[in-house]
Amino acid sequence: MTHQEQLQALMVRIDALEQRERQLTYASNAYQAILTTLLGILDKPTRDRVINMVDQAHDLAYAKANLEQKGNILGADDITQRIFLFAQGRAAQSK
Repeated sequence: MTHQEQLQALMVRIDALEQRERQLTYASNAYQAILTTLLGILDKPTRDRVINMVDQAHDLAYAKANLEQKGNILGADDITQRIFLFAQGRAAQSK
């Protein structure tokens, strides 16, 4: 395979990875919007109870996880915390 062919194959793979990244970003944004909306319309005691349950589930999963899984859980937790903070702020503003 020539350098030009290798470069072309690499560019095709890069394009595919960039498309996949865009799809994942769209899906993530959609899930965040849905979860934020759902949490935002709950009354404060129910919302706090849901958040507490998710935090407990996170703690249990993290305690049982291997090193790779712990990294994934921490990454997901950052997103989840942003959703919770936004939902709490949004709900507080609407009352």
